[in-house]
Amino acid sequence: MKSENFKINDFVFDYLTVFLFLFYGVFSDHYTISAQNNLSPVPVIDLSKNPNIDYYSQQDFNADSQFWSVTEDAEAVMYFGNNDGILIFDGSHWTTVHLTNSSSVRSLAKGADGTIYAGGYNELGYIKHNEFGDYRFISLKESLQLQNVSFENIWQIDVIKERVIFRSFKKLFVLENGNVTQIPSKNSFIKSFLVGDRYFVQDANEGLYELNLDKNQISEYFSAEAIDNYSIVYISDNFDLITSNGKIFETNQKSLSLKQSIFEDSNDQIISVLKLDPSSVLLGTLSQGIKVLKKEEAGYHISSINSANDKTVLNLYKTSNGNVWALLDSGLEFLNYNSPRTTIFNQASVYDTYWDKDYFYVATNKGVYYSDLLNQNINPNSFKKLNDIPGQAWSFNELNGELFINHDKGLFKLTRDFTSERIGGVNGVWKTIKLKNYPNTYLVCTYEGIYILKNENGNWIIRNKVQGFDESSRDILATHNPNVFWICHGYKGVYRITLDKQLERAIAIDHFTEKNGLPAKFNINVFKWQDETVFSTNNGVYKFDEYDKRFKPYKPINKIIDTTRNPRTIIDAKDKTWVVQDDELGFFLTNSNNPKIQSDIFLQTKGTFNRGMESITPLSENSLLVGTHNGLFLYDLSNTIRQEGVKTFFTKITYYRDQNTVNLPVDKDSIVEIPNNLNSIKFSFATPSMVNNQNIKFSYKLEDVDKDWSSWQHLAFKEYSLLTPGNYVFKVKSKNVLGNESKIASYQFYIRPKWYQSGMAYVGYAIIFLLLLITGQQLLARKIKKENQKSILKEQRANKLLQLEINQLKLEQDKEKIERDKKHLQRDIIEKSKELANYTMLLVNKKNFFDQLQEDLKELKQISKNKQSNQKILEIFKKMHRNNIDEQYLQVFDSNFESVHHEFFTNLKQKIPNLSKKELRLSAFIKMELSNKDIAPLLGISIRGVETARYRLRKKLNLEHDDNLMEFFESLKS
Repeated sequence: MKSENFKINDFVFDYLTVFLFLFYGVFSDHYTISAQNNLSPVPVIDLSKNPNIDYYSQQDFNADSQFWSVTEDAEAVMYFGNNDGILIFDGSHWTTVHLTNSSSVRSLAKGADGTIYAGGYNELGYIKHNEFGDYRFISLKESLQLQNVSFENIWQIDVIKERVIFRSFKKLFVLENGNVTQIPSKNSFIKSFLVGDRYFVQDANEGLYELNLDKNQISEYFSAEAIDNYSIVYISDNFDLITSNGKIFETNQKSLSLKQSIFEDSNDQIISVLKLDPSSVLLGTLSQGIKVLKKEEAGYHISSINSANDKTVLNLYKTSNGNVWALLDSGLEFLNYNSPRTTIFNQASVYDTYWDKDYFYVATNKGVYYSDLLNQNINPNSFKKLNDIPGQAWSFNELNGELFINHDKGLFKLTRDFTSERIGGVNGVWKTIKLKNYPNTYLVCTYEGIYILKNENGNWIIRNKVQGFDESSRDILATHNPNVFWICHGYKGVYRITLDKQLERAIAIDHFTEKNGLPAKFNINVFKWQDETVFSTNNGVYKFDEYDKRFKPYKPINKIIDTTRNPRTIIDAKDKTWVVQDDELGFFLTNSNNPKIQSDIFLQTKGTFNRGMESITPLSENSLLVGTHNGLFLYDLSNTIRQEGVKTFFTKITYYRDQNTVNLPVDKDSIVEIPNNLNSIKFSFATPSMVNNQNIKFSYKLEDVDKDWSSWQHLAFKEYSLLTPGNYVFKVKSKNVLGNESKIASYQFYIRPKWYQSGMAYVGYAIIFLLLLITGQQLLARKIKKENQKSILKEQRANKLLQLEINQLKLEQDKEKIERDKKHLQRDIIEKSKELANYTMLLVNKKNFFDQLQEDLKELKQISKNKQSNQKILEIFKKMHRNNIDEQYLQVFDSNFESVHHEFFTNLKQKIPNLSKKELRLSAFIKMELSNKDIAPLLGISIRGVETARYRLRKKLNLEHDDNLMEFFESLKS
């Protein structure tokens, strides 16, 4: 929402009278002296009755920009007739309701029972607000049997007691107790009026008619000739008339007398009129905005309400709170007569103000502006600019009855003809202050040091620059010693300078930084508070201790303010202390037992101050001037209406589940049940009946979810996600800029559990639990029994395993013994094999020896001729024959071989069971790898015979020619 702020006043008063004071002092400009209560009154100035104005554009209400009609319901919710339908505004949310035929809405009115009636093109009806917070239009055409009646636009709706009168150009429709009476026009009903309980309607070119409510008939009150065919726009309680062309008539026994013309020099027209108070009306014009017409003893006084927005005012409406809505051709304006804030000046950023009995001056970033006080009326359009000194003006000082302007371009003296005279060649002047004990002598504080200004015989001259100090001296404060000054530099810390008696040079300069107790050397300012010199820093307020030569925290102020924020401005003004903390203005009661910063009323100024150059001027106990980037404002603390029992209510409550949106009743006193599995629930709320409900803030809390109330914020809704089943209470309250709080609105709801979380489910769970418990006990007993059995079996298995291990150990021992025996046996077999081989070789050798010996004896016998010798040889033959290797020796061989190679013989016999003894013996010799030559004598055959025997053996063994007989025998396990 864009805001245009203008002079504020309660509508029940005629004027807001403000006493402005002219300040005289020694060491500071006028507003600083005001903080020390050195006040001198000047004539009373009337800041005429201009309300604070808030403008609403299409970006706010998201509909067509043209409005026709307006009313409000019992809850102070506003209804606006717009080209797009009915726009409903509760102070926080805009809602659009369309007529049945989607026509524009030309008229709205609230009935005696609170029903909101609406009229459009060939349509009339009322607005229904259901339990879910939804609005919809209900047509009355069918129930009133008007389906076939063409009456075009309903331009006006008036309510008299139980009657509702709809006016179109063609007809009046008088609705009473569900019945409608149609009254046709002779020409065209162009305007209707309520005067007390009387109803008047003007028929174009026919005159002014009055409706007889008992007979539902109209009769002429003024003829067309009597009113000269003027189009009437207003009839007062005493029957004074105002016409659309701005003529004001007084009536006397049905005759008219012209009293005044509003538009003397223009052809403007009045479109709408609103009675503001018993002596004033507001006029909505075609091209000049809103005018105020006030009846005084000398006649009528006409003034304007200043607005920078659309000047075509189609309608005006006064709310139950005394504020006014202006319906424009493009947008809406809200005229707040209850705001404590008045706009005095809005053309530039304000740094200082000054006034005398004739003029009011404003120093700005664009130069100096002034307004004439002779007519005792100041408003934003009354200011003019001094053209000869453009650019940044910092401050004003009155020196010897003359006004000086401290400017970026130097020091200027303002003359009565509004021309300026530059004093000296000094550039960049912050301020000028008077010196104690030095008549007509002043310090000129500049960007680069200090200069001495003197008035010599009426001539102002810059006498000299103070040598030895060249720093910026914007923030300067005199001490009790007339030659000693405190100067704070924005980036370098604090200086205390001492000037010589001739004011020519600084003879002593003390420089203080964080080394001297300050938290930092940045952002330090010096002030006078309760006759104490104090310094504001980023960490609260400090005071200089002369004994320790150090800065120390100043508790009297620090215990009140927030020491984490810089109190850039501190002004001591009678019973109040004004403070700007990090761009937020507030005050506390200086002499209170429990002082607290109060700042809600000034929230609109937050973030708009000129940092380090705040223009705060207390005027009286309850009023002050505030200069900001946006202009100059007057605050009147006495114009703060306290409201009790204001209601915040819910406008919409919805929950979201499975991509569906479900509305809940908003006015339920009982607990509302909600299904489970919801994604989120959203509460929307408003406080339309709150005075100054612009910039309203809300605080809320969901019990058992939010630990504390939320901080105050402008969002008029709150959404919670993934809430678990259970009971909840959502609470919300509101607060306006005056600090007024509404009553707490509560909403109780219950999120049903899922089927498996319901009561029956829990009963089932209990039964199942008991069954499981019993079953569990049984299973446990079984398990214990089974475990015991298991333990027994385990023990038995353990014993068996132990026995098996013992047996295994025995087996391993037996196996080891067998292995040892086997090895021993193998060694025996090897030994026996060796012995057998040796025995065999011995037999072979013995056989060969006997054979050879026998051959030798044969040869000896042949050659021996001696009979005795032959006889002896024969005996030797006989002995040899007796000791020859016969079958007996071979059987011994067979027995030993079979003993040694038992497995070989067994396998051989199994494989070839029909082998003869000689063949077995031959096999044994071959197994022993004896040659045919060695085998022949053992078998008693020739070598050829051995070969033949081997052949036969191969044949019996079914060996092929290429098969190796030895390999075959080796394949048989031995």
